[in-house]
Amino acid sequence: MRTKTTLEKTLKFVHNCKFIFSFKNNIFQKNLFAILFCLISGVSFAQSGSCNSEVIIKGDNEQKFNGFETSFLIQIKNTGTTTDSYQLSAENFSDFEENPDGSSSQNNVLLNNKLESKNNSTLNKTITLAPEESVEFYVKLSLVDINKLDQWNGTKVIATSSSCPENKSQVIIYTYIPPKKTMGIGYNKHSLDFKNTMILRKSSVLSLQNIVVVRF
Repeated sequence: MRTKTTLEKTLKFVHNCKFIFSFKNNIFQKNLFAILFCLISGVSFAQSGSCNSEVIIKGDNEQKFNGFETSFLIQIKNTGTTTDSYQLSAENFSDFEENPDGSSSQNNVLLNNKLESKNNSTLNKTITLAPEESVEFYVKLSLVDINKLDQWNGTKVIATSSSCPENKSQVIIYTYIPPKKTMGIGYNKHSLDFKNTMILRKSSVLSLQNIVVVRF
């Protein structure tokens, strides 16, 4: 009887030890997971802080198309804590409810875009900047379809960090393409239209003949 009781106690003790070990092991695993999560989060936060940038428009964010091309002066600045490289790009963008004048963006037109440096040369689309360093460049826009007038265009200018690709800075610039009658140079008929010039001369000769007849 004593042997049976002792055996039962021994088995119970072993079972309790297994439970305690398992419980402590679970606690350790949970604590280890929490520690690793905090470390990863801290590293990600620190890395994200070192990759910050700022893209701003030097002037108005909206312009009227003048018939040739429209230029916006943009500045990219490294606001992070380490030297970083940024990929610059511009793309047509209409994912907003309305244009600056309140009209719908549903019928917005596409524009060609190109990036140029301030000395009018082709811009290297990868810019390396030290902390607090900045560079200015132009985004120049031109028409894709000259028949689509009296519409707006939205173009998004983006700077993507090479160190932290998920870190992007961006601005949106707006261009209004007015109707043909209000367009500037580039949308008027060519002044040397030969056919129209000949018709005008013929009309002037007939008018002169009529005047001579009246005098007689």
